[in-house]
Amino acid sequence: MKTELYIIGGFLGSGKTTLLLQLLKKEKKAGRKVAVLMNEVGAVSVDSALLGEETAVRDMLNGCICCTIKDEIEVELLTLYKDHRPDVIYIETTGAAHPMEVLDACMSPVIAMQIDVKGILTLVDCARWMERNRLPIAHRKLMEDQARWSDVVALTKTDLVTEEALAEIKQDIRSLNEKVDLREMKFGKIEGGAMFGGGSRSEEGHHVHQHLHVRTFAYEFVNHVPRAAFIKWVEQLPDSVLRIKGFVKFEDTGERPELFQYAYGVPFFQPQPMKRRAVIVVIGDGLDEEALRNGLNKLEGVF
Repeated sequence: MKTELYIIGGFLGSGKTTLLLQLLKKEKKAGRKVAVLMNEVGAVSVDSALLGEETAVRDMLNGCICCTIKDEIEVELLTLYKDHRPDVIYIETTGAAHPMEVLDACMSPVIAMQIDVKGILTLVDCARWMERNRLPIAHRKLMEDQARWSDVVALTKTDLVTEEALAEIKQDIRSLNEKVDLREMKFGKIEGGAMFGGGSRSEEGHHVHQHLHVRTFAYEFVNHVPRAAFIKWVEQLPDSVLRIKGFVKFEDTGERPELFQYAYGVPFFQPQPMKRRAVIVVIGDGLDEEALRNGLNKLEGVF
């Protein structure tokens, strides 16, 4: 059984920890074992003390998941998984985190076969969104990208803007992300209830999962594959495939898989000094998992 993974993002003060506490309460009621990975820029973790002793918490301090300590997340996730075997892991990111970079950091080939990414939820501060054009270009682009790549966007501090402004914000976000599930969050409560967590098998929960914006697909090789055939398979992938990374066992490299990475249409191969588990991870927008699996099965002669 895979461990579910949820990513919660949004700028500082948008209400992430308030939402996280609600989700943990929902998980506890459902009897599920929960772990939390908190990433704060600063030397001291404040919020983890609020989560309760029954929740396994790992803090990643002094840096952002998607840049300065990106490599550490693999170790942190592995530690949470091996020590606690949780049903679900929640990651609360810093406001400086880009959702795609966080997702990429989480989907390490070392742990990808044990993780099932269920969704990215971003909280958007309405007042700050209305003022975003006054921010430096990089900050404004980050705020917009957080909305663009999320499955669910919850609008917070809606009481600080007019109804007209709120309608404009919703239009802005839908123009960036037509697939988004857009909600309002008032007094720490999301309209319609928290759609994630609790092992929900409701129709709404199923709908959200089936229409995730960015999907991930992990595949473990059983056999060696022909290098030329693998390169041809990569070249024929649709534009919806954004990133591939992992380790591949080629027929011409013996027992040591090669590191393979693919981004922006460019493949990269690198021999490895030691044996590794031959797993690749595909990240993309609306991936056809069945087609990917069939293509890889064909490459290594598994039917």
